[in-house]
Amino acid sequence: MNSHPVLRYFDDGKGRAELPRLIFTYGDIPFENKTISFEEYKQMRSSGKLPFDQLPTLELGDMTISQSCAIARYAAREAGIYPLDRVQAASSDMVVDAWRDLLDLLYGCYVDRIVENGQLVMKMRQVSLKVERLDQYFATTVPMHLGRFEQMIADNQGSPFVIGSSLTWADLAVFDILSTLDQAANLWTNPSTFFYIPKPYGPYQPASKLLELYPKLEVLKKTISTTPKIAAWLLAHPY
Repeated sequence: MNSHPVLRYFDDGKGRAELPRLIFTYGDIPFENKTISFEEYKQMRSSGKLPFDQLPTLELGDMTISQSCAIARYAAREAGIYPLDRVQAASSDMVVDAWRDLLDLLYGCYVDRIVENGQLVMKMRQVSLKVERLDQYFATTVPMHLGRFEQMIADNQGSPFVIGSSLTWADLAVFDILSTLDQAANLWTNPSTFFYIPKPYGPYQPASKLLELYPKLEVLKKTISTTPKIAAWLLAHPY
């Protein structure tokens, strides 16, 4: 039996697996970070080893957990950054569900989910449609969510965090999506990534001053990125 949790995800970026990575790292919880190719994923899916046929997964001995929020919640409890207060816990769940929504909608700019031969598959959209949907995403979806996160910090009685007086998994979820949507993030600039859009339609980049209207989120992002354990992780695994 493996003594450490094993986190598996695709080898093409951070995606839905980075939040549990950040949580384990912040909480100093040893884990194995295993990346797999799309071909390996298809083999695992065909063999029935993937609950709900999805990644990421977290292997805990003989048990395999799926669904990104469930994995992150387990990690947060292990790391001691899941709120004990039930109302704060529900609020943190709300923020992390919004994190998942933002990622799902971002992926939805690139792929359409269809059923072929009785199996759910992702079909890539035409490049022009990707750009059109990204423009809508950054014009409408992102400001709505960031505005809500900003207001939650403002309402949190002088705390720099989203919920309560100390950092929780919700703060790391917000940090992850802010880092993902940063113009300098690898996914926008590296041609080998899933999200990169080539010429003549790209490279696509978010606005350089995305956080200009959200000063509290900008402070939160800087605070977390300079936390020693997170800073060390990001140095070795940049966005």
